[in-house]
Amino acid sequence: VTILQFLSSFSKLLHFEKRTTQDPLKKLTARALMTLLACSPTAQNYAVKAGLIDTCVEQLKQTHTQLHLESVRPSKASHRKKVIKLTVEILRSALYCNDECKVVATDAHLTQALNALWPWLLLDDATMEAVLELLCVYTANCTTACSSLCGSGPGLVPGSKSSSTSSLMHSVMKLASALAPDNSIIQNLAFSLLANLVMSRDCRCLLQKNNFLQAFLSVPVPKAAGVKATSVSSGWSLLGLWLRLLASLSFTEDGQQSILRLTGALELLADLAPHRRHALLTLQNLCFCPANKSHVIANDKAMKVLLSCLESKVMETRCMGASAIWALLHNNQRVQTHTHPSTKTFILVLLWLVFDNQEHMNTYLLECLENISQLLNT
Repeated sequence: VTILQFLSSFSKLLHFEKRTTQDPLKKLTARALMTLLACSPTAQNYAVKAGLIDTCVEQLKQTHTQLHLESVRPSKASHRKKVIKLTVEILRSALYCNDECKVVATDAHLTQALNALWPWLLLDDATMEAVLELLCVYTANCTTACSSLCGSGPGLVPGSKSSSTSSLMHSVMKLASALAPDNSIIQNLAFSLLANLVMSRDCRCLLQKNNFLQAFLSVPVPKAAGVKATSVSSGWSLLGLWLRLLASLSFTEDGQQSILRLTGALELLADLAPHRRHALLTLQNLCFCPANKSHVIANDKAMKVLLSCLESKVMETRCMGASAIWALLHNNQRVQTHTHPSTKTFILVLLWLVFDNQEHMNTYLLECLENISQLLNT
């Protein structure tokens, strides 16, 4: 693809402003441009030079102004929403896995443009889905973009007064916590976006400040522990979304503290861990923070789950359990000294049984078990 070809496509798209979004030529050109941007970093770099990202963000701002002026004429709103959807889809392709493009979008105040449009987005599911998909791409592995959503960072308009109640992240939290039909795409995307956002310390602070995580404790949990996680009931799907969010949150130390502050969360995770991978992953991550070790070790239910993982037929589960136990014992002389002899004996016997089946081990699991054995024998 030459720069001339790319700019030609870009220029044609700009010249279609007076055409409707249903115009076949405009739609075809836009789709071709999206495909090109999504698969070609070179095309994305050309897009930056050509000002495509700035132009798209400016288009969103203009559309907001037009929607505001035409709010008394609902017939016009439908056309404007189609313009928004097309624009954010182009932006999504332009920002895909490209840090430079994300910086340009942040400098162009993409977050503020979308925040202004939010009331209209709530009225149209298809447009909201497109915007949430854009935000998921925008915030992926980009803490600057994440911070801009919670009302901090370079994405803020100078002199603006942003608060947690007016930030885009606050709107996303409302969307995630709202009652939704079974397997709601919008709710799923909202949780996926939050899972990206918790990689930013600013966003984690906002979650904590708004007490958002407290809702996890009231999520419906199936009574039948052995029911498969693929159930399509709303309770199961919502639970799965929450567990994925907590797993992402548990990769940071302050995120782990937020989880442990929830009364009963550790017990609930222990109940779910045997049947839910993300619950076990969260439980495993909690074991790596020195401040958490005493809480996990003091919880009989959590310890039983971790020990039972060593007997699992699933290699990944065995590795996660062994890794968690190794983490709990590592640099924790107090635990090693005060562990009851009968408990040590039980663990060592369990390790011996696992070692006896070495042909079904991988290198990491073997390393974990050897270190656990050494720590218990010191």
